Amino acid sequence: MPLSRLWREHMEAGCPSELAGVEIAGTEARTLDAEISACVSAVLTRSITVDGRIERRLAEIRTALSDKRDAAADSPVGQYCDRLNKLVSAVLTESKTGRA
Repeated sequence: MPLSRLWREHMEAGCPSELAGVEIAGTEARTLDAEISACVSAVLTRSITVDGRIERRLAEIRTALSDKRDAAADSPVGQYCDRLNKLVSAVLTESKTGRA
């Protein structure tokens, strides 16, 4: 699925209230959401190049999201982590294909 569509769906879905106080990849979930949203927006507008430092951070986030998703299973937090993880994976895929 294209990055722009995943991002639009993520923005429309919003953050579940159950995320309050949840930490993912060393960052409070809502702050992490803003970090990823800024990254996606910059990639879509071609205002940043995904370098090694950004790739490492996104890979760290992807692993943490997978772990949190597995621990939260069918809860709103698990669904949020799954959706956000797809978005992070799409950024990494675009960066590897040279489009980001």
